[in-house]
Amino acid sequence: MRDRTMRCLILLWFFGIIGCNKFADVNTPDSQIEASKIYQDNKTAMMSLYNIYGGMFDKNASPAKIARFTGLCSDELELAWESNTQGFYWNKISSGSIYLDSLWSTCYLYIRNANDVFWGCAASEKLDSVVKKQLMGEALFIRAYWFFYLTGLFGDIALPITTDAKVNALLSRTSQSKVYQQIVSDLQTAAIDLGDNYVGSDSKSLSTERNRPNRAVVSALLARVYLYMGKYEEAEEQANAIIAMDEVYELVPLDQVFLKNSKEAIWQLSPGTPNVSSINTTEGNEFIITQPPKYRIQQAISPYLLRAFDVGDQRRKHWINSYTDRSVSPAVTYYYPYKYKVNFGDDLKEYSMILRLAEIYLIRAECEVYLGHLSAALTDLNKIRQRAGLAAFTEGVLDAKGLIKAILKERQTELFTEQGHRWFDLKRTGTIAAVMSTVTPAKGGDPWNTTRELWPIPISELRRAPNLVQNPGY
Repeated sequence: MRDRTMRCLILLWFFGIIGCNKFADVNTPDSQIEASKIYQDNKTAMMSLYNIYGGMFDKNASPAKIARFTGLCSDELELAWESNTQGFYWNKISSGSIYLDSLWSTCYLYIRNANDVFWGCAASEKLDSVVKKQLMGEALFIRAYWFFYLTGLFGDIALPITTDAKVNALLSRTSQSKVYQQIVSDLQTAAIDLGDNYVGSDSKSLSTERNRPNRAVVSALLARVYLYMGKYEEAEEQANAIIAMDEVYELVPLDQVFLKNSKEAIWQLSPGTPNVSSINTTEGNEFIITQPPKYRIQQAISPYLLRAFDVGDQRRKHWINSYTDRSVSPAVTYYYPYKYKVNFGDDLKEYSMILRLAEIYLIRAECEVYLGHLSAALTDLNKIRQRAGLAAFTEGVLDAKGLIKAILKERQTELFTEQGHRWFDLKRTGTIAAVMSTVTPAKGGDPWNTTRELWPIPISELRRAPNLVQNPGY
């Protein structure tokens, strides 16, 4: 009876939060009291964490949605049919966009819930010590993950790190450099709390499922963050730690990369159990075209991305598929991402890939160039190229500038439609204006404006949070 009561309590608490999911919303004293009860029991404390992962799998700020919207903004995707996502495609996002508002508010929902888990566990004296440490580490990781995406998309952001909703409601924007500092701090603490192994549903036993963050997952995100910060030695160190774990992580054949618990996977998201939606991955459901686009809002791979693949690149064959719409005349063929092969299916074969080893090799390669280790960088780059069926670059052919160019091109063809890598790469390397000044007008948008590198803060949030200011140009 006690378990049933606590389960009902956590569900009421969680869905109550969903009803007020902007960071500026204020909790009532009653909801804070109820939340504190959740962290007096291992099962309900774990449920509060699992609810975050459940939301991340299929909500409006899932990694797949970020891949979709950043793909439309960049040169990765094109709209297969007119829709109200055209603002993203034309790089002319309205601050009143329902998609923008939903993404922003859902990201802050995850952060708010992660704060609740972290501080609720920290204050609890009744949780098992091992469970408590695991949950606190995962909560910090989740918070860092979503801070990373928010600052990548919006620039300076509000940075709520407590559960004091009245304080959070009055937050102003924190500079991106300080946001990165907070992300690094969260991840460094998470690395202390989390172990080397993946854990099961009890947060203690070992598991073969790669859907709960461990120390390697933290290192993978840290490597990416350090790369973005220009801290190449630190990024290389984190990448080295993961690549050295060759009994756990290895590059696998192209058609095996995105399978559940693939050895290339560092962290994946899985649907709930039982899988009532019959969706293996949101990416497969989002990207695979099975009917004329006019019947469903869909996007296709852009000509720019198609042309980026070298002749003989097996990723073009294995990770891209086509659909011919014969309901129109003349028929139109669309190309779509096919990294995930399952659109619907009760048999779980694939999980959503969030962090994987190929990215880590490319991070290390880029860092090695900046650190002057050109031979080592070439070795890492060639591992990814040869897996794709391409010839290895010969040592000495590429100088440092040529190597960086080759690595960035490899990132484009290896990591396409995976959580915004292309959009963020264009921004962090200072090449976005050169690319988008051609791409945006070709898509039907206005001439490229550098203010479009950042998305607008939703107008609804500006009305709620008095100390937030809009990004320039909106």
